[in-house]
Amino acid sequence: MTTPLTYSVAIPRSPEGYDSVLQVYRTEKSFVAVRFDPAGKGGIVYLPEGAVLRVLGPSSCLREGLEVVFEEQVYNIFKVDLFARCGPMREPRPARSRAITARA
Repeated sequence: MTTPLTYSVAIPRSPEGYDSVLQVYRTEKSFVAVRFDPAGKGGIVYLPEGAVLRVLGPSSCLREGLEVVFEEQVYNIFKVDLFARCGPMREPRPARSRAITARA
């Protein structure tokens, strides 16, 4: 009898080229995330309180996870951590420039 072998391969992504970010959150408490190096080896890091996270989409490495960008690095986090330890935020829109004319 054989047992099926399952494994996953981490495909690290670059934060460059992500023009459309789905949502932005700010951490309310510090929590762990996984950062994968170019070789696909993962390491656990702590995202600090007050960090701004930009959600890229579903994680390619963690079931029930998301890929986020923080300080131009891609991290993998669990959805439950995002929703329990972060609050959604709105990014300020750039102000429209208004020309002011002076009357002489």
